[in-house]
Amino acid sequence: MVVDDVLSAIWRDAMPDSLLGKDPALSAVVRSETTMLLTRFLHSLVKGQEEPIRSLESRHIARLAARHETTLSDVISGFRIAHRMLEEALFEAVHEAGIPPGDSLEVLRHCCRQLFRQIETLVEIVTAEYAHETESRDIDQNARRLHAVKSVLNERRSLTVLPFYDLEAEHVAAVARGATAVALAAFAHRHEGGAVCLRLDRSVVWAWFSAVDPVDVRKAALERPGRGWLGIGEPGDGVAGFRRSHTEARAAYRVSQWTGAVAARFGEVSVESIGLADVDVARAVVHRHLGRLATEGNREDALRHTLEVYLASQQITRHAAAKLGLTERAVANRLQAVRRLLPPDAQLSSPELALALRLCPLVG
Repeated sequence: MVVDDVLSAIWRDAMPDSLLGKDPALSAVVRSETTMLLTRFLHSLVKGQEEPIRSLESRHIARLAARHETTLSDVISGFRIAHRMLEEALFEAVHEAGIPPGDSLEVLRHCCRQLFRQIETLVEIVTAEYAHETESRDIDQNARRLHAVKSVLNERRSLTVLPFYDLEAEHVAAVARGATAVALAAFAHRHEGGAVCLRLDRSVVWAWFSAVDPVDVRKAALERPGRGWLGIGEPGDGVAGFRRSHTEARAAYRVSQWTGAVAARFGEVSVESIGLADVDVARAVVHRHLGRLATEGNREDALRHTLEVYLASQQITRHAAAKLGLTERAVANRLQAVRRLLPPDAQLSSPELALALRLCPLVG
């Protein structure tokens, strides 16, 4: 919870335009590293460790920031924001723990002193690592290609040509992390000349394929066993299609990561990707149109599935019963139970109800 609050504040106040916050795969990496860093710091407090930790996680974040054109001043501002918020969290924790006033002051003095020393150490580490990454970026072919592709995506290039990939072709974009990223990179290598694959991080890649079916991209990316997430865009022509398919792939990746599904194709999860753009609104839609049917439970799950099948069967009970392997009477009884749980003004034929059913598994 603290990590969520800290990162939300950093993305909002220090790095509103940073790819580290906007790209779902990169933001997941930053969240993971931040969680590990905070956990290690708290453990050092518990153990009474006086020496600040020399964080590998902060080095990783610094490299990502330098690689993806987030300024060093913004990164340091992020650490300052984290310092302030963690200090407030420590005060709340001491209060909630019920530590006697005489002892709480000493506890807070110790914790705040250690937090200050830790943040100062992290700023030194990040500054050095950022400078090192910046110096090495110019001799890295992947970094140069990534910079060129970002220029096209951000519409900063007046000449929309890449020397290593044909932008006038039909494109299918993909975003992957983990095992699927390794498999996707290998698939792109086999299509050299008709594909481009870029490393955003050691476990995150962006890729584009020309004249390749999205089904084949999914199949190839899932060849490698292991944990991973994959988002695939729909085919698009020319420069506009290059950009649009990438936007769709990132949106589909967010659904894959959120739901835990190994792969998601935008054409299959476009509704879910819109819902994830504002989870609070999606949750409100679900509860407004499903009412008590949105409640978690085996019975409610079965009733929602019955309603989905019934609506997909043009509200013909006989067809729904055949798909569900139930009698018509059993389906009718379930639909009666559904109506008792839905809000009084709910209309089974309304698009809002169908949308709420689609979003319900996503927002819980």
